[in-house]
Amino acid sequence: MRKMKLLFVSLLAAALLASCGTSKTEKDTGVDKEKKEEQKTEAADQTENESSEDARDDPEKVRLQEKNLTFQIDGSPKKETAFLKKSDNQDYSLYVLPDYELTGEEPQKDILYLKEEDTLFMRIELLPANAHLNDEMETMKTQLESVSSDIKEAKPQGHEWLKNATGLTAEDGNEKVSIYLIPQKNWLLKLTLFTPAKEDAEDPFLKMAETIGD
Repeated sequence: MRKMKLLFVSLLAAALLASCGTSKTEKDTGVDKEKKEEQKTEAADQTENESSEDARDDPEKVRLQEKNLTFQIDGSPKKETAFLKKSDNQDYSLYVLPDYELTGEEPQKDILYLKEEDTLFMRIELLPANAHLNDEMETMKTQLESVSSDIKEAKPQGHEWLKNATGLTAEDGNEKVSIYLIPQKNWLLKLTLFTPAKEDAEDPFLKMAETIGD
């Protein structure tokens, strides 16, 4: 009888030890699994943060095919979808509104014009980043003097991106010509706008020009 009792106690102890070992193993496994899930989440968050930082550093790194632009025509606000267009003439792309067309004028010069009235247009030139600003300003003045001797500073409202630009404008009573030199990272952007003197037609051109990028 004593032997049977000892055998029963031994078996019970062995069962308890096995149970404890299993519980501990299962507990440890659960902790390890939880840690792995946390590490995966942290890694995913880090990747997302790095992608967001890359997008902030270079927002035009990946350009979508469409972009909504808000602009004004004679003081009336409008919002339309513009479509990405790559220049065939120079190394850039921009978003073009449906009523406008981008085409090459001559080497290193493009024209963005209003389809229904092609006398309203903007010439786009990507000058070298190391171009001499003073020399380009003298060229601007010479070009505008052919329009009028009354040359004024051009500072259009609602275009924060032009805060460091040099802008001049002149008009002859019928036509207004405005020229902007905008220092960029990879080039000196030169915009020459031809619009009616009595109309406020520059805003959509400038909104599209703001999207110029690689």
